[in-house]
Amino acid sequence: MAGIALSACGNGKAIAQAKIACDRIDHSIRDLQRATAKEGTPEGAILKAKAQSELLSALAPAAAATSADGSFNALMTTISEAGRVPEALLVDALAAQCKVVQSNTPYLAS
Repeated sequence: MAGIALSACGNGKAIAQAKIACDRIDHSIRDLQRATAKEGTPEGAILKAKAQSELLSALAPAAAATSADGSFNALMTTISEAGRVPEALLVDALAAQCKVVQSNTPYLAS
């Protein structure tokens, strides 16, 4: 019985960390969209750099979520690709993953 209670605590912690990561991802996506609208301008470049920084700041809470519950590994892995892949190519996957995390049933995809 204690194992079940500990497991539930771990899942709650994992969900909380995943939600923190997704809040940062949401900010990043909004800044990326604003950067795209101002592409080629100094403000656009600043917004794009800010978006990248915000996305990478989501990696630590996503890793904590994965550590507590391996089902969040896809979110962490997608974020980690930001160093190699333009963020614009990750937006759809990140948005879909965060939609599940932010839902009332974050284990929908399991």
